[in-house]
Amino acid sequence: MRDAANAALNAAKTASTTAGQYGSTAAGIGANLVPFLTRQMTNPQGMSQQDIGAQLTSELAGTGGATSGLTGAANKMATVTRNPMGFSAALDAAARTADKANAGAGERIAANNANIKLQQQNEAAQQLGGLYGTAGRLGVESQGQVAPDVNAAADANKTGWLQNMTDIIGSLSGASKGPMKYV
Repeated sequence: MRDAANAALNAAKTASTTAGQYGSTAAGIGANLVPFLTRQMTNPQGMSQQDIGAQLTSELAGTGGATSGLTGAANKMATVTRNPMGFSAALDAAARTADKANAGAGERIAANNANIKLQQQNEAAQQLGGLYGTAGRLGVESQGQVAPDVNAAADANKTGWLQNMTDIIGSLSGASKGPMKYV
């Protein structure tokens, strides 16, 4: 029976050690990951300035090319026809259209960046919640195993002639289980 008691006490120590290891591991992970996720939640990065610049260049290149082509053709026609004012209305309309397209491109890129930031915030919040839930659950489960192991050790130590005699007399006389009382 002493072997059973020792095994149960060793199991309790192992459960306590495991709980401590989970706590230590969670603290180590948390020291690096939690500050990063917290920054992502409070101040998400979104797209880098380099990515925003590349998208703007890509979007604005089309309107710039079309407007410059139209301007070149109008200047050529103005020179050939000797009527420089003949295409000013068309050039003004092209410039307005290009400005409108450029503004729309900037707005689309800014809105896309804002959506990415919101997505980063949500992901960071979910990851933080998951970290705390997992670390807490594992620690509590390991600590929760200590009490049953200690109880098993105590039950294993309930051996000997007095405990056995009490159980035998209690079963024969119909008395309640428990320590014998001498009157």
